Amino acid sequence: MTIARQLPDDRPFVRATALAPVLRHFEERGEDLTGILQAEGITAGTVRDPYEELSLPAYLRIFEAAARATHDPVLGARLGRSITPADLGPTGLLLAQSATLRLGITRFLGALAALQSATEMIFSDAPDENGWLGISYQIRGANKTSGAQDAEFSFAALCQLLRQSFDRRWSPAEVHFTHAPSRRPDLLERLFGAPVRFEQSANMLLFGAEGLDTPRRTEDAGLIAVIERHVSDLVRAQDPEMNVADRVQMVVSRNLGRAPVDLASVAGALGMAPRSLQRHLALEGTSLRALVQDVRRQIAEQQLARPGTRLKSVAATLGYSDETVFWRAWRSWTGEAPSRSRG
Repeated sequence: MTIARQLPDDRPFVRATALAPVLRHFEERGEDLTGILQAEGITAGTVRDPYEELSLPAYLRIFEAAARATHDPVLGARLGRSITPADLGPTGLLLAQSATLRLGITRFLGALAALQSATEMIFSDAPDENGWLGISYQIRGANKTSGAQDAEFSFAALCQLLRQSFDRRWSPAEVHFTHAPSRRPDLLERLFGAPVRFEQSANMLLFGAEGLDTPRRTEDAGLIAVIERHVSDLVRAQDPEMNVADRVQMVVSRNLGRAPVDLASVAGALGMAPRSLQRHLALEGTSLRALVQDVRRQIAEQQLARPGTRLKSVAATLGYSDETVFWRAWRSWTGEAPSRSRG
């Protein structure tokens, strides 16, 4: 019996099965991925074992390098459209065996840790002001401008799995990404079948609630139990725990411009009492106000660096009521007007 190599417990990983679509794509084109893999210290034989643990940062770099090598700016989304449940192992199979779309999404997100660590994917089933539900995707510690191919692949793959398993006509209402605009946004919108927005506060897949609880099949309880047992065997016994400040920043990034980021709301999202959250943050030398400001400033810097960005758009992304409020906030952070910081 072959035991897949495991990375040290403090290193984020992804199962090699996540690279299977990239490998297939290169093989179909008669091209070789070996050089890109070797640049990250990975052999072609290593990625043939779907359960092998690869460095998550290396995986993100491999995906970006593969897109450059194929001159395809939407490689991630294109490969996501070709995914099958089996490509994602028990995580994908759990979704495909579920009776309803809601159950499929919930089980998929719950089993994601078997596929990769240091990742947060959350289903928000409380409708926003547009009546949309949302699924957010964040990799812990990753720069908001990095991992574009992975983010586009992840959402495109999830959309494809939902279509295959529940409704071939299913499509999101909007797709949001934190990274800079793609060189081919038109192709991305065609692949997703929905408007795509960039430089947002969080990666979000937004969709309506129609058909969420409509039964599509009779579940095989025994089979699902076997898959869930396999998932539990794969999940790390103890993933390195984030400090409270890191968890708060992820909640703030996810909710900016969509939901409140006040003390009560953030504490509720973390399952903590407001006073307990304040105490924990104080022990870590920070506060909710400081963390919200840090997240807003990071996003604002990214957006202002892009020529032609409108202050009204930046203000909306950051959850401000209008550009005047954002102007004052930026002035308080930097001592200068936002116009001085434009790209």
